[in-house]
Formats: sequence, structure tokens, C-alpha cells
Amino acid sequence: MDDRVFSKRTLLWLVVIGMLSFLGAFVASIYQDKLVKLNSYGANSYSESAVGHKAFTKLLQKMNFRTRISREIRGGFNFSDVKLVIEPQSASGLSNTLTGFSGVGSLIVLPKWDVRPDPQNSRWVKEMELRQSGQVQDILDYVDGDLELVRNDVTLTAENFTWDSELFSLDQQLSVLAPQLIAENTDVLRPLVYNDQGILLAEVIQSDFFYDIDRTWVLSDPDILSNHGLDNAGNAAFIVSVINELTHGKTGGVIIDETSHGYASEPSLWQKMFEFPFAVVTLLVAVSVLFLAWSSFTRFGSPERSNKEYQAGKEFLIGNTAELLAFGGHGALMLKQYVDRSLQSVAMNLHAPKNLESYELLQWLDRVGYARGVEMSSSEVIKTAEDLYQANTFNVLAAIRAAQNIHRWKQEMLHGTG
Repeated sequence: MDDRVFSKRTLLWLVVIGMLSFLGAFVASIYQDKLVKLNSYGANSYSESAVGHKAFTKLLQKMNFRTRISREIRGGFNFSDVKLVIEPQSASGLSNTLTGFSGVGSLIVLPKWDVRPDPQNSRWVKEMELRQSGQVQDILDYVDGDLELVRNDVTLTAENFTWDSELFSLDQQLSVLAPQLIAENTDVLRPLVYNDQGILLAEVIQSDFFYDIDRTWVLSDPDILSNHGLDNAGNAAFIVSVINELTHGKTGGVIIDETSHGYASEPSLWQKMFEFPFAVVTLLVAVSVLFLAWSSFTRFGSPERSNKEYQAGKEFLIGNTAELLAFGGHGALMLKQYVDRSLQSVAMNLHAPKNLESYELLQWLDRVGYARGVEMSSSEVIKTAEDLYQANTFNVLAAIRAAQNIHRWKQEMLHGTG
């Protein structure tokens, strides 16, 4: 009667499927970023639309800045890191992401545009208009309540202005539609890039909120680093120089915050278990538990009738006894007993000298076997069998072959090779 739930063939298929599933989960975990993509049309690092920041992220990575996108409100950081909060949706979002951050710098980029998606392509925008000034002013008020937003006419571009800076060399002209600036306030801001209309980039010199951060800069217009803005070489060169200055020549890493855009993802073991690619591992564990439970069940109903016929006689008794000994793990003991009995029988029948040590007896048998024309060496046959039953793992097939060789050797030693 066979109590196994699975046949050998089914078990083999289960093992193969399990190995392939594990390999698939391993590969998926390596290429997770390529397999799992967040699509958006808004002003964030996942967006390929005109107002998105995906090109900016790729540019920093291409320029060998240690850049990562953060979806954790209280994510880890190094004290040499710089955090970028680009176009936060609200002042509370800006506050949440900068609270507790203690890096060498931060860059706050004010929002500018309200957009609507293209019905034909959800990753693009169909219409865009300037965001209400009050919404942008709320975020600026979080930096300092005395700051004032300056809006220019939509017919003007940054190319219409001459920009001044003591920190950056603006060799290439900036290009921004309807530049959004900050009114000059030297009590709160130190202008870094400015003109007679207002400030484009400034450092906060007085604030009640950024005391843990070495330097906090504010960029008033996001078009400098948006996907459509980076088409201009001057914009690209300028924003790279800004990040290079903030990170002290790429000494620190760059953390691009996405929690302020609604992509917050707090660390949770239970949540991770059901997110790709970890969900694959969870599924594998669940399936393994089910199969384990299944395999622990025995069959139902009356006992199966055995096909094995019981016979009378010595041969059947010996064979059944051997099977029981093998089933109980006594194969090594059986082989040892057979070796000892065979060696004792040959020595006694050939009248071997008494009181010989084991190695001396084998040497004597080798000489007798050579004289009788026996090809098999007594020492080699016995030594091979001894190695098998003394081994940590008992090899049944090898033991059977060794027993056959001992039987053959015994017959040739006692009855000749004819």
C-alpha cells in the first residue's frame, strides 16, 4: 500500500514549478523599477508631460548625482544629502516632508501651473493655465509671511530679462514663459539669481522652520527644470549648477520628494507583502503551506489491498527480512556482518594461520589468491566494502555491488576460477 499523496512525477513537476517561480520572483525583485512604473501627467518625477520632472531626474542621474526618489515622509537620509521639494501641492505637504530633515541643503520649487490631462493620452496634458496666485502665495507664506509673489505677463519670457548673479555664471540664456518671481526682501532672502523685476533663486536667511538644514534655497519658477523647460540648454546648465552647488560638488546625495504630490508610502511589512514583487514571494509561501498541508493528509476510505503476494519458503523469508532491515536503516550493519562472515568462512576453509591481525590475514589471503589465479584482490574487495558501511551516508546500490563482489571472490577463493 502506498500512502504517498503525490506520485514521483507530480512531485517532480511541483519542484520544477517551485524553482521557476522562485527564479521569477528573484528576477522581478532585481528589475522592479523597470517592471513597476507610476504614470502621471502632473508636476512630479513620474510624469513625462510638459510640466513633469522625469527628464530632470534622468538628467541628474546622467550627471552622476546620487539621486533617489523618496515616497516616505520620514525616509532615511544622510547628513550630506540635499532634499528637493518640487512644486508641492500645499504648504502642509511642504511642512511634512521637511520636518525632521537635517541635511546640508534643501531646494523648494514653487508651483506654477494647473493642468488637465489629454483624453487621448493620460500621460500628457491638453490644457495648462497659471495656478491661482493665492495658492502659490500660501506655500510662499510657509517660508516666510513677509514674502510676496511676482507674476509677469504670459507674453513675456525669461529671455526678455537680464539676469544677475554673484554665484552662478549665466553664460547661456534662461528661457521661461511668464517668469514667476519673488519680490525682493533682504531681511528674509539673499538673492542668488535676480533682476529688476524680482528674484528667481534665493537663499532663506531667516526662518523658524528650516533651522536643522544648513542651506534652504527657493526657486520661484519650476519651468527651469520641467520637461519642456529642459529643452533649453541654458535652463539645463543652470539647474545642474544649482544642484552641484547645493551638494558641494556631488559630495552629498539628492533626495527628490514625492510625498508632497500624494505618493506617500509609509513602510509597512503587511503592505509590502502584497506589493509587487514581494507579492510573488507571499504567493509562493501560501502555495507551499497549502501543499505541505495537503501532503500531510493520508488517503480516505478502506485500506488499499496490497498487490504483493505472500509466499512460503526460505527465499521469501530471507528477502522479506532484508527489506525490513533496509527499511529500518540497517543496511550498513547487514553489509558489515556479511563481510565479517565471508572473511571468516574463507579463512577457516583455507586453514589460515590463527591469531593473525586483520591486515596480516588479508595479506595472507592475497598471496593464496594469487597462487590460485584469483584476479580479485582480497584487500581491495574487503576494503571497498568497509568504506561503504563506515561512511556517513549509506549507498545502497554501491553496497549491493560490493556484496556481489565479495560473493564472487569467496567462490573463486574456495572453488577456483574455472
